[in-house]
Amino acid sequence: MSFETATHVLPAVISADQPLTEDLLAAVSAIAVRAEDAPADKPHAVVLYVTGTRSGQEFSWPGPVDIGLVGKWEAALRRLEQAPAPIIAVVGGNAYGPAAELLLVADYRILRSGSTFGLATTDGGIWPSMALYRLVAQHGAGPARALVVQGRTLSAAEAQAHGLVDAVIAEDDARAETAMVQAGLRLFESAAGTEIAIRRRLLLDATAMRFEDALGAHLAASDRSLRRLRAAS
Repeated sequence: MSFETATHVLPAVISADQPLTEDLLAAVSAIAVRAEDAPADKPHAVVLYVTGTRSGQEFSWPGPVDIGLVGKWEAALRRLEQAPAPIIAVVGGNAYGPAAELLLVADYRILRSGSTFGLATTDGGIWPSMALYRLVAQHGAGPARALVVQGRTLSAAEAQAHGLVDAVIAEDDARAETAMVQAGLRLFESAAGTEIAIRRRLLLDATAMRFEDALGAHLAASDRSLRRLRAAS
């Protein structure tokens, strides 16, 4: 798929309609590495095409794995989240479990109109992943309570109303998908990848740090921006 943009697109197809496997872990790690290794002198963006679940296809997450693999999965998501590039994610099917987690690390999120957004479940209830942290840090306790404590799923329209997704498109509308990805790319045309990563970190840290502790990180980011402006003038 080609886009009319000066930004170099790094696409990745990720099958998130399954319990945790080494293949799923490798797919997320691979696109994070590609973003890290992309040339710094040309703007680039990650576009994730995520396969979600269909109705009735939900599964117990993460499945029969040990905590070591779960730790690697969380590390891979964190590495992607820290990548020096804007991240756009399109989910085909329901954003359940790993698909929802991938959406939460993205900067621009696209879901289809007949789909739902929901956190992964196990026999003990909602899986206590770092998605819970991201959900509250980014969107507050309102949607988090419904998803985490009540175990609800949100329709695509509800997810958009809560700010969990940015765009909702019709099912099987390839033209709308391309247009919305293009719109996401345009949002970040003037953004430097490293600066995007820094602002993501500041956003996530904002709810967990005291003002005095956060001040140093924000001043450092401000100083970087000032030095970039001076270098460009």
